[in-house]
Parts: sequence; C-alpha cells; structure tokens
Amino acid sequence: MPEYYYTATDQAGKRTTSKLDAASSQAALLELESADYSKIILHTDDFSAALTEMMPQKVPVKNRLPASEHVEIRSLTDMGFFKFLLKKLYWTARWYYFVAAILLFYFLRESDRYVVAFCFTSLLLLLIPVGIAVKATWFSKTRKYFQLLEDFTWGRWDEVLALIPKLRSHIPAIELSGRKASALAALGRLDEALEIMEPYANAPEIPAWMYFTRLAEIYEYAHEQEQALDYRSKAHSDAPDNSTVLLGYANTLLKQNKDPRLAQRLIQEAEQQPISDMLEMILPFIKGLLELNRGEPRLAFHLFIEGQNRIQPLLKSQSVARFYSDIGRAYAAIALAELGEKEQAAIQFELALPRLQALDSKLLIERYESVS
Repeated sequence: MPEYYYTATDQAGKRTTSKLDAASSQAALLELESADYSKIILHTDDFSAALTEMMPQKVPVKNRLPASEHVEIRSLTDMGFFKFLLKKLYWTARWYYFVAAILLFYFLRESDRYVVAFCFTSLLLLLIPVGIAVKATWFSKTRKYFQLLEDFTWGRWDEVLALIPKLRSHIPAIELSGRKASALAALGRLDEALEIMEPYANAPEIPAWMYFTRLAEIYEYAHEQEQALDYRSKAHSDAPDNSTVLLGYANTLLKQNKDPRLAQRLIQEAEQQPISDMLEMILPFIKGLLELNRGEPRLAFHLFIEGQNRIQPLLKSQSVARFYSDIGRAYAAIALAELGEKEQAAIQFELALPRLQALDSKLLIERYESVS
C-alpha cells in the first residue's frame, strides 16, 4: 500500500512528522482526522505515492530515515545533504571513534611502531563516512536521477536519454519510460514515444489515470495540444477526486487558454481534496494563470508573486521548483505587459527566456510576444 508522509498536531498539541500506509491521499487524511489530528500537512501526493510503491525492491532507501528527516532533505542542497549525511554517519559510529581515540592516546606512549601504526590506521577509518557521504551526494543513483530531472526541465533531451539506461532497476519503469517517451516526443519522434508506452496501457499495477497523465505530457512535448487535453480529460474521468489529476487538467486547459469556467471548477474541486505541500506551492501559479485568462492581469500578477514566495525554499534544492519559478516569471511578465509595465515585463521575461527556448515553449513565447 502506498506511503504518505505528513506533519500534524495530535490531541496533546505535539507537532509530529510521520508516515502511514493508505490507499489514497483522501484515505490518509480521513485516517488522520479520525485519530483527532489537526493542522495536517501532506508531504506526498497520489502521483508520488504510487511511484514510490512501484520502486524496485533493491533500492536501499525505504525506511532508512525517520519521516521528519525524509521530509527535511527535500529542501537541502547537495552540500546541505552532504553535511546532513556526514553528521548522521559520525553520530551513528560515535562510540567506535570514542574508543579508538582513547586507545590511540594510550598506545601513543608505546614505542612499538606496529602498535602506533595500528592505532593510526584505526583513526583513518574516520575518513570512511566522508567517502560514503561524497558517494551518496554526488555519485549515487539518486544523484543521477536528480541530474535527469535537471536535464529534463531544461530540455536537454539527449542527456536525458543517455542517463535513463543507468537508472534501470533503481527507478520505477513507468517513470523512466515516461521521461524517455517525452524526450523522444520533444525530439520529433512521437511514434517511438508512443510505442514505449504501449506496455503500460493495460498493466494492472499502473493506475489508468497515471498512464493517461503520462500520455498527456508526451503529447504536450510533441506540441499536439488537442491530444494532450484529451488525455487529461481521460485521466480526470478515471480519478475525478485526485487533486494531482484535477490540477494537471486545469493547468493544461489554462496553458491553451481554453474553457476558464471548467478550469476554475477543476481548481475548486482540487482545493476540496487533500493537496500535498508541493502542490500547495504551485497552486498560486495555476490560479494566477486562470485570472490572466479571465482578463485580470493585476490579480494574476499578485498570485504569481505569491507562487514565487511559496516555492522559494525549494529553489536551491529542486529542479522542478526552479522550472515552475521560471514559468511563473514568464506569465508574470505577460501580466505586467498587459498592465502597461512593458519595461518590467521585458526584464522578467528575459530571465525566463533561456528555459522557454530550451523547452521550445511556443505557446508561452507567442503569448508574450502578442502583448509586448
């Protein structure tokens, strides 16, 4: 059963970060509320929970860290994670190093060079945690996956394709296949992309909404917008109470500047469902785009600023956060241009333009050019 991480306050007023097994985010929230928890924050959405459940068993990360530390490391930079892990490793082996230091101090008074050499060799083991932390931070499979996400959000499709084979048996197959298919679609190889996804069409372990969501993303990167919208609709039909699906469908409608009433309804329905903290961070961007499409650029601009403020803590550590920041900045530029602030709009858009060009974001670039 999928795992959901959460932070909540119990009846005694104690704030706790932990995890529970639940069939969905709705079930997780209901269980917590039934246990009289309040001020509940979900750190896991249904999409990431389902992916984690599909993680190959040989990946040695599950249950290694307390829930609070699992949540904490999401906001750590590489150097921050290195320091965190190094501290944890030394703390775990603290008694060994304490005894080794005492023995060294005692035997240093001996003249036997073999005893002294043995003691110094023992202390050299102090460097082992450093090596482990370096490998885990910069050379592990997790690091390669983070690099894949960085390359993906910058449209470095050849690099994405080169990294994927190195992650097989470490990352869920549908995640790697979806990334590969999107990269191929962006490179103009849509037929190959769809062929990769065929085995998942009727796979019992893959929720239909996840499969449709992946297809929608693939068609978006192929600039087949109508097909993308169709699969967002299919995902919604399969999982009408899934906040990830609801917001994904709304966002696709808004990017194509279609049916703002439906988009608004989808957003409102999503807000009535459990929403993870990450989705809460990007929600203002989606609501800002809704207001922009409804002809309210001033309100839209303030929502984009709110989105930037919410996502700020994750900018140094998560490539997806930096992606949303740039997209939000580009839409904020459109809002500024519509308000007549052309100079400020140009400044904001120039900051986002490298990513837009890298991802070939035609709709967004054309929209800005039409008002600038």
